[in-house]
Amino acid sequence: MSALGEAMTAERPAIRRALGAGALVAISTVGLAATSAWLIVRASERPAILSLSVPMGLVQLFALAKAAGRYLERTATHRAALAVMARVRTTVARRLEPLVPAGLGPRSAVVVDLAVRDVDRVQDLLTAVAAPLVAGVVAAVAAAALGGAIAPAVALVLVGIVVASLAAALGGARANASPERRLDESRAGIVDLVADVARDTQGVAMGEGVAAVLGRLDELEVRADRARAGAGRVRGLVAGIVSALNGLGATLVLVVTAMARHGHLAAALVAVPVVTTLAALDLIGGVSGAMTGWGGDRAALARLDALGERAVPVAAVDAPAEDLRGEVRATHLRVDFADGRALDDVSLAVAPREVVLLRGPSGSGKTTLAWALAKFIDASGGRVSLAGRDYAQLSAETVRTGVGYVDDAPYVFATSLAGNLRVVAPDATDDELLEALEAVDLTALLEHDGLARELGAASLGLSGGERTRLGVARALLARWPIVVLDEPTEGLDHASASRVLATLASRAEGLVIISHRDGDDAIATRVVELAKGRVED
Repeated sequence: MSALGEAMTAERPAIRRALGAGALVAISTVGLAATSAWLIVRASERPAILSLSVPMGLVQLFALAKAAGRYLERTATHRAALAVMARVRTTVARRLEPLVPAGLGPRSAVVVDLAVRDVDRVQDLLTAVAAPLVAGVVAAVAAAALGGAIAPAVALVLVGIVVASLAAALGGARANASPERRLDESRAGIVDLVADVARDTQGVAMGEGVAAVLGRLDELEVRADRARAGAGRVRGLVAGIVSALNGLGATLVLVVTAMARHGHLAAALVAVPVVTTLAALDLIGGVSGAMTGWGGDRAALARLDALGERAVPVAAVDAPAEDLRGEVRATHLRVDFADGRALDDVSLAVAPREVVLLRGPSGSGKTTLAWALAKFIDASGGRVSLAGRDYAQLSAETVRTGVGYVDDAPYVFATSLAGNLRVVAPDATDDELLEALEAVDLTALLEHDGLARELGAASLGLSGGERTRLGVARALLARWPIVVLDEPTEGLDHASASRVLATLASRAEGLVIISHRDGDDAIATRVVELAKGRVED
């Protein structure tokens, strides 16, 4: 079952209450429109005031019911939507957790950012689509039943107009799918470009790097603007068609009602089908715009569900969590991916108080080795051990308590600076957070609101170097005995890089540093060269 389906099943009572409140609003709206229309026309005939007492009471009843129903609908619908989305976020986070980073590939930051946006995208499906659609259909049925009782042709006209409006909205959703897809691709490209720049700021700053990046960014922005314009045209066209259908429907209802009168239908009744039709079509028309984006919503749901179909790179081990410390050793390690072998017969030991520097060209297997040491990916052959215990017998929690990993693009959550640090150390005090920030020269982030400063997903407001140091600060707070760092000095100047590495070396029992920067080997006790998945002698 999909993440949204699971959440909606679990919150079924809350959803029923929300939809029930919406149905109450719809019936009250139609009832208020019908009694008001009849009362206004009938009052113009100046009948005895007592003959209007019942209709006046009904108008008040429906008005109060509509107001109360609207309040109940808003509160119940948003309560249900928040509960559903909390479950969806939990499900998506549960699916992402075993996949990050090895299960998502080299562009894991893009996948995570897209998943966050997809969750945000589907959060309005209940409030903006499902609830208004149910209310509109209920109102249309009530108006058709009432109008059909007065003139049978009214029901046929109303049903035809409603079907045509919904068909226009669904057609717009299909036409809007292509612009929505292009917009998603452009956004993903921008996130990907930002991640690339954050990884190699020095390379961008040299030669034609800046011009190339700006040109690529302009190209992506132009594509995004064109996609937005295309989506806007589709929505505008659908809105125009629905408005025209609503006007046509009201006109046809007026015509067929007048034709049905033939001198024996009371004048007050002629207004009832017309006004109730307008009320019902207004509710239906309100949801048509939201339905136009259904194609993009379906794509977002499909991407979220696809996360659950990805192969988990680490097999679950039914073993209790332990606190293990000691040497980390890879012995004749082999790691295979679907597109080929990443590591072939690699042996490496990292003893306490050792600082091992891993070097090698791009694609040599450095990051794959780091993932294997932190048990983010299982060995295809050979073995990896911690304190002499084979990873195949240890849970991921046990390994990651003894071996920590900081990737080359630490994720920045949409929460406070303190929240971003407490991801790895929930019980850390403010003083400990401040100490970690000072250790990595990141106190500049405290200038605005201190630890309460709000940060954003996808590193909003942070440079590549600041993201790197945020990841290192997390490593200090986590107090991992052995830390594996992927390009920890990328985006830092020489002085800052030296201070960060010295701090790490003084606090961790062992370090594995992946780096290609000159000078990072100053604190290394051993340098290991990788090439084509093998350790060079």
